[in-house]
Amino acid sequence: MDRAGNNDETDGTTGPAGWRVALLIAGAVLVGALSGFGLGAAFPGGGDAVVSRELPPLREAQLPRIAVSGRTGADAPLVVLDPGHGGFDPGASSTGGAREKDIALALATAVRDVLLDLGGVRVAMTREDDRFLPLEERPRIAEALGADAFVSIHADSAPVPEAQGANVYVLSARASDREAQALARIANESASGLDLPDGADDVAHVLADLMRRETALASVGLATAIDEESQGAMPRHAPFRRSANFVVLRSPEMPSVLFEAGYLTNPDDAQRLADPATRQIVAEALARAILTDLLAAQPR
Repeated sequence: MDRAGNNDETDGTTGPAGWRVALLIAGAVLVGALSGFGLGAAFPGGGDAVVSRELPPLREAQLPRIAVSGRTGADAPLVVLDPGHGGFDPGASSTGGAREKDIALALATAVRDVLLDLGGVRVAMTREDDRFLPLEERPRIAEALGADAFVSIHADSAPVPEAQGANVYVLSARASDREAQALARIANESASGLDLPDGADDVAHVLADLMRRETALASVGLATAIDEESQGAMPRHAPFRRSANFVVLRSPEMPSVLFEAGYLTNPDDAQRLADPATRQIVAEALARAILTDLLAAQPR
């Protein structure tokens, strides 16, 4: 009996019998939810997703606008800029309070403006305000727009303030070094993976592999252009070109790179990236590299 004089055994909501019913219902709901999302096993550290699920298709209303300058045609190459983090996810931060999500958005906006001023390409951004986007959603937006290149823009952090300078990353199942591997592991924590659907035949896997190889070569070309244009324009962290298994770089459909503009844990980098004038120098170098690479890839 409880304090109100009710018999626990016959109470349909609070007694043991009621809890058994509640547990049975909760178990059924959980099994149904797991089945609906199609959770699967994977091998952490091996480059596969820890969780696999099919994301709903993007609606046209969800896609960002494509900016075009007056000198650029509708068939010009399209680059999608992806400012990292956003919303409740601030990313790295400096001792002075600068946040990665704000630096990334400001730098991406500056790159877009330079590209539009130079002409020859169309530009879209995965976010133009302070909002959160899941990692998998970012390349899917670019794919839905038919992007010719995808550039994810970030600022880094390190356990020691001496770490300084920019880096560019391309996709690789095996990281180029331990620092790259650790950065990818942290960046991928909130992601679930996407892969070929169950039942895909051998031909589909072969074609997918060929597409990945071609895209990987194009990604290296874009990283090389950024390498060349960044020299003398900004401090660089050696080795400048790196590789790791970043979720945002896994699209087989378009060349993709991740650009780390510097370390917010380094006072000089943090000041350089927070200052619009010195940040503009980085934006101009990045824009020149993107434009050079995209126009060189176009058929003549």
